[in-house]
Amino acid sequence: MLSTVRIALAILAVSTPSLATAGAVTQNEAKQGDEQVQSFLAALKAGKGNEAVMTLLSSSPLWAQRPGTSEQMVGQIDAAIKAYGPVISYEKLSSTTLGTMAVREFYFVQHRDMVTRWEFDLVKTPTGWSVGYFGFTDQPNGWFPQQS
Repeated sequence: MLSTVRIALAILAVSTPSLATAGAVTQNEAKQGDEQVQSFLAALKAGKGNEAVMTLLSSSPLWAQRPGTSEQMVGQIDAAIKAYGPVISYEKLSSTTLGTMAVREFYFVQHRDMVTRWEFDLVKTPTGWSVGYFGFTDQPNGWFPQQS
């Protein structure tokens, strides 16, 4: 099996009054970030892994400053598709907000021969929602809560 893939992005923490509002992420705000993820997954399903990654990375100006990141992620996605077959479907497992500036979403992606679990961490910036982290794992034993 492919090993866990993690592509992380260090987001610069900038404290600005416009982001320091009280309360949780609104449904409309969460929808803006979720649209980026849905577009990414739809492109994967259509067999356009490179386009999916480039579209997702273009949502954040910080990703553009990381040469080689897109190629690395496309390579990992291509390896998963070669090993597990094309993407057939996907489903959202959960969405968790943290204050007003972060949302974590988990999805299952069904390949022909395997399921992978994707994580997308969306962060609110002064210019809108950006993907701060995304990655997938093919290790089902890590998907379930540990019980004592």
